[in-house]
Amino acid sequence: MGTIVLRHVAEDKVGDRDVVDTGAAMIGMGGDNVHCGVCGREMMHDVPIRSMKVNLLYRCTGCDSINELPPDA
Repeated sequence: MGTIVLRHVAEDKVGDRDVVDTGAAMIGMGGDNVHCGVCGREMMHDVPIRSMKVNLLYRCTGCDSINELPPDA
């Protein structure tokens, strides 16, 4: 599919949203390659993140930053 660069979220803006630690990498069965908005590390490979119906945040294992899917993705 495509490449998506996530948007960084400051720790004080997380609120009550759930944060998923992507570990070394999340690997799916078809979708986009998703990169950290801070360090550029690939966090997810072939994951259908655009069709996920939840408002999750994602923690990058590389730089420990918190990211979200940009609204225009």
